[in-house]
Amino acid sequence: MKGYKMTSVVQFRMDSNDKEILETMLKDMGLDLGTAFRMFAAKVLKTGEIPFSITSSIDPDTIWTKEDEKAYKKALKELERGETISHEEMKRKLGL
Repeated sequence: MKGYKMTSVVQFRMDSNDKEILETMLKDMGLDLGTAFRMFAAKVLKTGEIPFSITSSIDPDTIWTKEDEKAYKKALKELERGETISHEEMKRKLGL
């Protein structure tokens, strides 16, 4: 069949939090994971190297993961219930 290309599925494992952050950053660039990795593969196949740079305006250290969001909500509820201690009290409890 002329013009028909066979395709293959490529799977790999990565840290769930890294994947979540990567997807957020790629979305900011107008990409999804599949498109980004196809771009990567095409460039490597064409040049034999990894020469390109795509940047995001999002700082990866400022993106909250689901785990971060859960911890924040828990801390906020504790604060609303008055279940907090002062910095000085925390230092005393830790023996500092």
